[in-house]
Amino acid sequence: MTKWSKALATAFIFLTRIPMPTLDNIEPEDQGRSLVMFPLVGFVIGLLLVALAVIFSTSLTSLVLAAILTAFWAAITGGLHLDGLADSADGWLAGASTVDRTLEIMHDSRCGSGGLVAVSCILILKFAALTAIIEQQQWMALILAPILGRSIAALLFIRGNFFYTPYVQPSGIANSFIEHGSTLAHRSVLIALVLCTLLLGQPLKVLFVIVISALVLYLLRRLMLQRIGGATGDTAGAATEIIEVTALISCGLHF
Repeated sequence: MTKWSKALATAFIFLTRIPMPTLDNIEPEDQGRSLVMFPLVGFVIGLLLVALAVIFSTSLTSLVLAAILTAFWAAITGGLHLDGLADSADGWLAGASTVDRTLEIMHDSRCGSGGLVAVSCILILKFAALTAIIEQQQWMALILAPILGRSIAALLFIRGNFFYTPYVQPSGIANSFIEHGSTLAHRSVLIALVLCTLLLGQPLKVLFVIVISALVLYLLRRLMLQRIGGATGDTAGAATEIIEVTALISCGLHF
């Protein structure tokens, strides 16, 4: 297995529950290189969502199909980003007065009321947006949203770009992504965004969705810096979920 095929498998293992070849040992360098593959992982998730939507679009109501897509979306990622959203919400909504206390609450494996509310809200929003997208048959949104969620949020951990944010958990798994991620990761995100604009149709709408998603990440990054002085794996997961919902809602707008 070449280093790049191993990086691709690492990205899928980390971000999804899609079966991959068993890797005997995943080195930090493999994790760093896997950042390059994040947009491709989003693309594959999007293709699976589109396939599921198209197959059942004529036999199920939009509400039932939207519910199935929402559940499938959460299942195929193993709830990874939803868990980050829940932990972030618990830490940020608990009224902790210090950064250390906020991070301590976020690290707690138990889910509090803030986390339950945040996850419930994001799933309701995703379900509602998917219902509108199915009714409008805006299938490109099902590809664009997971690509943006993983590509734009990954910018938090790629040095040398405007969105790079200090990582505040020295022992966290994202350290390997940051320390060994290459400039290729930055370029892969840019290439993915350009290809989305050119190939998904409705280039003006796609560009609009990308700009809105980038603005949302900018605002989330400001909140991260203000509250905990940087980013964590949990806040990146939360950003992924929020950007996905932002992309879905933006795609459903009429203009």
